[in-house]
Amino acid sequence: MVIAVAVVAILTGLAVPAIDSVQRERLAREPVNRLVLLAREVRGRAMAEQRPYQILFDGEGFRASRFFSPYGGREEAQNLRQRIELMAQREEIAEASRKRGIALEAEAEVDPGEARIEEGLRYLEEYEIGADLRVSLKFWNETAWVSMSGAEYRRWIFQPSGMCEPLRFRVEADKSFFEVEFHPLTADVQSEKSWVE
Repeated sequence: MVIAVAVVAILTGLAVPAIDSVQRERLAREPVNRLVLLAREVRGRAMAEQRPYQILFDGEGFRASRFFSPYGGREEAQNLRQRIELMAQREEIAEASRKRGIALEAEAEVDPGEARIEEGLRYLEEYEIGADLRVSLKFWNETAWVSMSGAEYRRWIFQPSGMCEPLRFRVEADKSFFEVEFHPLTADVQSEKSWVE
């Protein structure tokens, strides 16, 4: 009986650090996985609509939207969020008016291409990064990693051709580290480095 209990204690002692390591890896890899999916979606939208899209990085996380202004700053996502909410409110008012039988201005037929463009104006995907993770970026023309903390922000633009700027994205936690490099033609992961203690 003592031998069996000792074996179980030893196996449990070996399993607990392994489970903690897997959990740390999952938490650190989650922003990387989300960014990979978002880059594919944004690239697809840019090519389908033939309009540039962007992913904006800051200390809170990253946000994907249509690229509107090269001079926009961190407040651009907040302004877009407010615009989307305003459009939704207008649609609710129009729908409530229709249900009550109130005549609205004649609604013109919408071209499918225009409908796609309108949908692009409403597109905003956001991902918040946990406080325990540190994110850094390195674009092709930068010599040092830029930490996304405080008021720092960067934008990653996807052209209508599907091309984007080469980007290296790093996520660090206390005992884990992930770094991926995105290919400029496909926005897929070109190389990956990781370390988990």
